[in-house]
Amino acid sequence: MRPTRRQVLGASALLLAAGCTDAPAPPSVVDPDDVLRDGAVARERGLLTAYDTTLAAFPELAARLLPVRTEHAEHLLALTGPPPSAPPTATASPSAPPPAAAPAVPPPTTAALALASLADAERAAAGAHAAACLEGSRALASLLAALAASEHSHPAVLT
Repeated sequence: MRPTRRQVLGASALLLAAGCTDAPAPPSVVDPDDVLRDGAVARERGLLTAYDTTLAAFPELAARLLPVRTEHAEHLLALTGPPPSAPPTATASPSAPPPAAAPAVPPPTTAALALASLADAERAAAGAHAAACLEGSRALASLLAALAASEHSHPAVLT
């Protein structure tokens, strides 16, 4: 049986209407906590890099710096959760420095300058975490406040 002219026109109209009613997908809504968390993750990674660079340049500071570096690795884990490939019962040591990447800024020339630079970075991170906790949800604000307090205590160990 051959379709009638009316059936062909009706089917064409349906196809045309279906093509015209597809509304564009609504823009994705960005969770403000995600933005704040990403900033905190970047700060913690920056601090870890600064510690790794300093430890590579001044290994004699390891006893002083590794406990603080371990805290930053724990902060990063608190912000990001365990890596997807790690089993939940894995007991990897966060204090072992990863292979050092090429630093963007050359390390200070003396251990005293390196410690002062780390203390400045800690103060900046503490301030940024404290400011971010005023913008986040209750759960994230609590975590950021704890990070800010921790970072605020680190210059005392460094100087």
